[in-house]
Amino acid sequence: MMRFLSFIIFLSGISYAQIGAVKKIDSLLSLSANYEFKDGLQSLKYAKQASILAESINDNELLFETYLQMADCLYTLDMFDKSLEYIKNIEKKNILNNPIKRARLKEVKSNNFEALGLDELNLKELNEILEILSSNETNDAREIKARVYAYLSNYYEVKGDFKKADEYINKTLKLNKEILKPKPIDTFIAKAYICLALKKTDSAFYFINKSFDSQKVKGKYSFKYTLYMVLADYYYYKENYPLALINYQKTLNDMASFNIKDTECSMMVKEKIYKIYGKLNDRRNEQKYLNEFKNELSTYNHENNKGLQKAVNLILDEKDNEKKVIKKKNKIIFFLIGGLSTLAIAYLYLRNRKIYKRKRDVLVEKEKLIKKNRELEGQKKELNKKAYQNQFNELISLAKNNNPEFLILFEEMYPIFTANLKQLNPHVRNSELFFCALAFMNFSTKEISNYTFVSVAAVQLRKHRIRKKYNIPSHEDFNTWMKSVEQMQLM
Repeated sequence: MMRFLSFIIFLSGISYAQIGAVKKIDSLLSLSANYEFKDGLQSLKYAKQASILAESINDNELLFETYLQMADCLYTLDMFDKSLEYIKNIEKKNILNNPIKRARLKEVKSNNFEALGLDELNLKELNEILEILSSNETNDAREIKARVYAYLSNYYEVKGDFKKADEYINKTLKLNKEILKPKPIDTFIAKAYICLALKKTDSAFYFINKSFDSQKVKGKYSFKYTLYMVLADYYYYKENYPLALINYQKTLNDMASFNIKDTECSMMVKEKIYKIYGKLNDRRNEQKYLNEFKNELSTYNHENNKGLQKAVNLILDEKDNEKKVIKKKNKIIFFLIGGLSTLAIAYLYLRNRKIYKRKRDVLVEKEKLIKKNRELEGQKKELNKKAYQNQFNELISLAKNNNPEFLILFEEMYPIFTANLKQLNPHVRNSELFFCALAFMNFSTKEISNYTFVSVAAVQLRKHRIRKKYNIPSHEDFNTWMKSVEQMQLM
């Protein structure tokens, strides 16, 4: 940027005061870019200061750079309507004098359309960028085309067309090899997600490793939360929940250590964490992360559309006296020309927010239903447990009274044992089945003797005969063997 600005100064022969303003603008834009993903509001403040300076010296090149940075900052802060207003200001000033500028502007515009869910407009802008740069082979053009192919990949991934998404991300990977300073990490992550969608887990893991290898070049003082998240999603897909949990936690820790506020990422991570704990039957942690997920979801609109909007409005309203005068003069023209367009954008923005709110409400209701179903399942299990206990107590009573109905209820409660025993001996008599059932229920020799009105010696003799008939080893407990019959896998 500095070389570019120096070139402008050399050609235009502007005053030293203007040179100072240009250097200040360059510094402010650099600060804005550095803070964009650390502190969005601070980034916006620097960009706004730069735009006021650019307006004061009426430099179209700098006006473009500062307005575009403002639009990008507002997009990052989810203020899509205001971002589009700055894009409109650039178009109105007619300062798009080369293909690269038109492409960069359309890129920010397409990002806004994508965030607002305006798929057709998003796709139109992306295709127009490729058309504008079709014959441009400069490094700047390649960088933009590489990003556009990645956006198109994401577009088709969301639509569920993973093969087409893969085609476009491969184009980005190919272009990255031709770019002087490519940014491969996010591209590798995008490729990994597509591989997972195509069930190519080995390829997904390969690109995850490549993204970590690329990160090493940046050093330990750069954030890695996006890498931990894709690795966690990989393990989640593989149903390796312990490793998924470890990496989801690393995602949250890395965001905290670098003071990164990425609410959507945080919500997605906590949603996955509570689902994992649900699969692991850890109800305490499941409820903990479910509550955190719901709290972040319920406050998301307030944080990004009320408090943030108020702060943004304060920044945008910081005008000097000259700016206020110009604003008054152009107020009527501004509303006549831009009113309908702004209302249309605002309508689309608010409609999208309403749709998001409805989706959020549906999600909350769904969670309530899931919780209610769990409660009903718990009640059902408790009732089944009580019913079984009542049946079991009745079965004990029938056995003690040597009641012939015992065998009927026993076969109803333990059908697998009865079926397996009959498979071992198709000619088993009811009297023998009755005796084996008592052993299955772990009655002792003396108890069987008392309840069947025979001597202990007679019970022991019968056990000996059954051992021989069923080849029960002499060292194995008779009752334990009978319990194992239910577990036997017989043909």
